[in-house]
Amino acid sequence: MPWWKLHRTEQPTPTDDRPAEPGPRESGGPTAPIIRDAERRSLRRLLQRRADLAYDLARAESTLHAENEWTERIGQLDAAIAQAQEELAAIRPRARAGPAIALPATSIEVVEVQPAEPATVVLRAGGVTLRYREELDWAERGHQLALPRLGREEGDVDALVPPDLPAEDRERFAEHLRHSFAIIADEVLERTVDGETLPRWTLADVSRPCAACGGWLDPKGRCPACVELDWQRQQIRDDAERLRKERDDVRRDLEQTRERLPIIRRQRAETEVDIRELQDKGVTPE
Repeated sequence: MPWWKLHRTEQPTPTDDRPAEPGPRESGGPTAPIIRDAERRSLRRLLQRRADLAYDLARAESTLHAENEWTERIGQLDAAIAQAQEELAAIRPRARAGPAIALPATSIEVVEVQPAEPATVVLRAGGVTLRYREELDWAERGHQLALPRLGREEGDVDALVPPDLPAEDRERFAEHLRHSFAIIADEVLERTVDGETLPRWTLADVSRPCAACGGWLDPKGRCPACVELDWQRQQIRDDAERLRKERDDVRRDLEQTRERLPIIRRQRAETEVDIRELQDKGVTPE
């Protein structure tokens, strides 16, 4: 036997009951594409993106209409701003008819000032003595940073109110005097702590009329009723300014959304192309 036959491997002849071993795949034949999980995930993301862009596109196209969600909101804000302006114009001092009150120029005497805790201030005028004492807050005791808050402990102003006033005016004027004397007590304590000279107050100083509303000015020359009206006006101005800012933001959002319309259309078209490429390959989101 020739030597080369000793190294030859005999291949068995296939029979009818034994399948032949598969041979190598011939190149150039049609093959099924391999679909990976990453492609399915990518398709799902693209489909979701298409849905999101469809919503954005419909919303952006609505900016081209005369009436849309932005113009509706702007109309609501305009109405609210107009209402605020009407309320602001309606706030006027309410004139209070009543007799003029002019107390005599009797000095308001500072009888005692005790800055140490508990702070105490005693005032006297027209035979009336008023004692103010620090309102201690035990939770803050020993850690107080601001001046003490004084509260009226003894005395009242009823004897200073003219007896011929009607009951309603008597009560209003008495409340005004209580407020005025409390201001003076605080001023006395603050100036004493700061080492400043105390001004001289008289009963005439706490009965000056307010030309705007017919009330009375406090020792600092302020009318509590008019101060309340000023506070109300400021609240309305702040609300109106907030409404104007929101209206400007809505207008800005309208313009920005309208400007994004070509970009959204392009993004949606690109997304449709990417979806078709995967679907043509046989990729499904499942």
